[in-house]
Amino acid sequence: MVSAHYPPNLTSGGTLVPQRLAAGLAQRGHDVAVYAGHLDASREPLSGWDDVDENGVPVRWVSITPFTAWSDPLNSINPGVEEDFARWLADNPADVVHLHSLQTLGAGLVSVAARSGARTVVTMHDFWWTCARQFLVAPDLQPCSLAVACGRCPCAVDHDWLTERNKALAAHLADADLVLAPSRSAADVMIANGVDERVVRVDENGLPPTDADHVERTPADTVRFMFAGGSDPMKGLPVLTRALAEVPAGDWSIDLYGVDPVATRTLGDHVRPQPAFRPAELNGVLAAHDVLVLPSVMRESHSILTREALGAGLAVVCTDTLGPEEVVDDGVNGLVVPAADHRALAVALTGLAGDLPRVRALQERAVDVQVRAVDDQVAGLEETYRQLLRRADELPADPAPLVRRVLFVVGINGAPLRYRAQLPAESLRELGIATDVRHYRDPELPALAAAADAVVVYRVPATRQVLDLVAQVRARSRRVPVLFDVDDLIVDPELRGEVHGLEGMAEHELELWWRGVARYRTTLEAADAYVGSTEELCRRIGELTGLPTHRFANGVGSALGALSEAALARPRTAGPPRIGYFSGTTTHDADWAIVEPAVVEVMLRHPEVELWLGGHLGTGPALEQVASRVHRLPMLPWTELPGRLRDLDVNLAPLVLGSTFNEAKSAIKWLEAALVATPTVASPTQPFRESIVDGVTGHLASDHDEWVAALERVLTDEHHRTLVGTRARRSALLRWAPARQGHRYLEILQDAARAVAAQPERRESTWQPVADDEPYSAADAWVEQYPPRLGVVVPAWRLKASAVGRVYRAAGARGVASKALRRLRRV
Repeated sequence: MVSAHYPPNLTSGGTLVPQRLAAGLAQRGHDVAVYAGHLDASREPLSGWDDVDENGVPVRWVSITPFTAWSDPLNSINPGVEEDFARWLADNPADVVHLHSLQTLGAGLVSVAARSGARTVVTMHDFWWTCARQFLVAPDLQPCSLAVACGRCPCAVDHDWLTERNKALAAHLADADLVLAPSRSAADVMIANGVDERVVRVDENGLPPTDADHVERTPADTVRFMFAGGSDPMKGLPVLTRALAEVPAGDWSIDLYGVDPVATRTLGDHVRPQPAFRPAELNGVLAAHDVLVLPSVMRESHSILTREALGAGLAVVCTDTLGPEEVVDDGVNGLVVPAADHRALAVALTGLAGDLPRVRALQERAVDVQVRAVDDQVAGLEETYRQLLRRADELPADPAPLVRRVLFVVGINGAPLRYRAQLPAESLRELGIATDVRHYRDPELPALAAAADAVVVYRVPATRQVLDLVAQVRARSRRVPVLFDVDDLIVDPELRGEVHGLEGMAEHELELWWRGVARYRTTLEAADAYVGSTEELCRRIGELTGLPTHRFANGVGSALGALSEAALARPRTAGPPRIGYFSGTTTHDADWAIVEPAVVEVMLRHPEVELWLGGHLGTGPALEQVASRVHRLPMLPWTELPGRLRDLDVNLAPLVLGSTFNEAKSAIKWLEAALVATPTVASPTQPFRESIVDGVTGHLASDHDEWVAALERVLTDEHHRTLVGTRARRSALLRWAPARQGHRYLEILQDAARAVAAQPERRESTWQPVADDEPYSAADAWVEQYPPRLGVVVPAWRLKASAVGRVYRAAGARGVASKALRRLRRV
């Protein structure tokens, strides 16, 4: 066992776990030794000595006092400790090395253990591997992005420093055979930050036997809250005192254990500071209270106290800090509120302080929580170790195909390009894979394709040059996969009549649009596989073409994540409640029509509610009844969308049901709103059903009554609205963070490479090709900058001047004149 801290030098929930495990394994007959850090300023740094703990387990101590600062490089990687550990391990060889908290000892101990020949296990008791401050909380005590790549938290130094630190730690973590987390949510956070999910397991912390069942509860006819976090601001005392100031006095009280009376002197006699209690007194303290309040701003991987309180019959009000939520079910045995949000906490406490029957109902369900026994954890680890040792004798798996460089050939700019090419390219780069994103008319494409290990063609209409490029790739001696990606069903000519928004086109425009469909289909048919954003897209295109299909959902990029975090850091702009619908393109009039009557009905019930409409949208006459409260907003750059979504109270995402075309659309509207914690009500197409847990991370509505009910709930229930928004944000980050996206995309490319390598001959298509001649042209091969320069607003005239400059550099004055002439002809 290896741990940065260990009793009796430092006793906490995180240090008791390795001690209990060491003792339990020793009792089961195993040869166990501990290597632990020791805090004592009187000892020489890196000095070591041998000892035996209270359970008779040998302990090797090493002095780590100088390395506790989060900003100290030796807190993260400590060569001095590595050398001492390597010597100790050589003298005390192990079959399994189980490493727990490693701050001050350094991540390098994982590699030292692996090099010794031992099977290596890492348990992450906090988030040190991705956050130098350990708890995903910024210096201003605001929660950081759960996916570090999607935020700009300065951490202990600055964000760039954190990025480089985490890369260094990840290189050592890659030597671990198994990574354990004490809760499912903690495991999801680590996976979202790049830990390979194939090696991650959940191993919940076990507790020793307790006599809590034998402590009689003290009856009372008032609501008795308690807080046991002391004065540590990360435990939420400043947030709690601000919230308590807004809770009306009445038949309730709260005991604040370990809190200085100075912190509560303005809050009234019902707010009572108390001295900290000893562990042996816990059961009696719990028996004298009804509700435990955990207002932590720090993310907690487990929270033993939460489980102990529920087991003792208390309801729990906690923040959405991961570990406690594993057992606190909002509205069932407690309440959950957003971390660092004193207003939300005040609303929750006020609701309970004046409602003793509700508190009693929550308490009745509290004791249903199941707490794992430490003996069960020890037995489970013992079997895990045995499995790892058996695995060491197995033959290695076949190596994955080599994918070092990927070429993305793209046909359009805008949001689709970001989601389908720039984001996977960015995510692959984080895995050390070189990527190029180029327009299909870029003259450098042949040279880039000749060096690529995989080519992805995104939404490119067939041209003679593109088809020649595919033929060039296929002629290489090494089989290299060509994949086609498009995020709409614009490859199926049989969908005439199902595509909304084409009704106003002139006949020649309509024919040109459908010729474009045929050209997209031609490029698709030339590929080896298809990559789609939704299940319906993959299913339909698989049926159309017989091609292998791969699902890659639209996810979160680092730029959108950072912009959303910045928008979330400010309060919503003051004003009345706001419903919003931002259609973007001109093809959503029919979608809006299905929800307009419900929106009008809700707005008539609530005269204060506003409606914000963005994009090109045609509305019906019913909206005239509330016209004075309808605000039409202009289109804006995507970098400003998070700020606009942040100011909504509810976001709408209606789609006409029963349409094959709409079933294939992704859930981007939910995703973008979720990142700024704005709840969405959406139509229940498959992508929205996949993204939204109804009533938890959003609402689904399929008819008028359901739309009205969902809007009413979100607009009138502040606790519910806030919780749905924050849970939606968490779900978006944990399920579709860049690191998870990168691993998924690499898996797709490797599967495609295996498939083409195994094919005796390339697939032949029966589709009749439709292609135009579009010669390579640097002047026409522009791709939007990504990531954008965050915080920089570029005026329209400068964008136009920049475009003219690009054309001039590529094709000279004649090229500028030719481009201008073509533009005039289109007008």
